Amino acid sequence: MEALSDETHLRVVLEVILFWMRGNHKYLAGEPFSAYGFDSFTKLDEREIPVEYSSFKVSDLINFKRVVFKLQARDVESIARFLRDTIEELATVEVDKQCPRCESEGMRAFIGKHNGLLAYQCNVCGYSHYSDGSRVENGGLEFASEKQLRELGLI
Repeated sequence: MEALSDETHLRVVLEVILFWMRGNHKYLAGEPFSAYGFDSFTKLDEREIPVEYSSFKVSDLINFKRVVFKLQARDVESIARFLRDTIEELATVEVDKQCPRCESEGMRAFIGKHNGLLAYQCNVCGYSHYSDGSRVENGGLEFASEKQLRELGLI
């Protein structure tokens, strides 16, 4: 993680995190990491992820480094959640939509894993729904590629 400076391009940030995860896969295979979908993260093709359109900022990188260096092995749940949140923020595009559940502004665009439909997930409460309004099944989302987001007119 020391290879990350405050001026590092977002694509490199994602590549470094995924490289570290792939290299430490045997330590990340069990709980709590498996509950946060780390297995699917290690299979990502970072070249297809639209990080240039992410809402991740330099201040987030500074915070990421501070938190990762501060957390201890006994805080594995916190590490898993923080890494998942960081990857999601890097790999998704925020859209100007209001959550139908908590009414917060700002949702992230995903693709339905089983049906290929555009889906939105709330940044605040985590509620997810498809663009047609139907509810997303548990574990039913995957990151949208840059190509998919272009075809949908989101970037």
